[in-house]
Amino acid sequence: MADKADLARRADAELCKNRNLTATLCSLEAKIRTTEENLCVSRREQEDLRFSNSGLQGRNADLRGEIEALQHHCHVLQCQNKDLNTELERFVQTDEQIRATLNRRDRVETLRITTTDEVRKSQHHLDRASPRRK
Repeated sequence: MADKADLARRADAELCKNRNLTATLCSLEAKIRTTEENLCVSRREQEDLRFSNSGLQGRNADLRGEIEALQHHCHVLQCQNKDLNTELERFVQTDEQIRATLNRRDRVETLRITTTDEVRKSQHHLDRASPRRK
């Protein structure tokens, strides 16, 4: 009978130990499931981020191409602006030369008129002041 009681106690101890191990096993399996779910979510997020990153890299490349095109266009406009400024400067110089020429013509005309008036006045004065010839 002592053997039976001893076996019953051992069986109870083993049963209790089995229940504890089963509970620990269930707890660890639940942890594993949670970890696997988190891993799946992380992998999905990683894949989404890779897809997003590749899209952003493509867009970045397109924008760099646009920037290069705009820089080239700016360079072309700067060259055109430089050429236009040079041409405008030539027009200004030509205009100044024409104005100077026209101003000389005006001065010559003014001097001619003034000289003509002076000659008339002098002739008139001479005619009045000189004795008349017959």
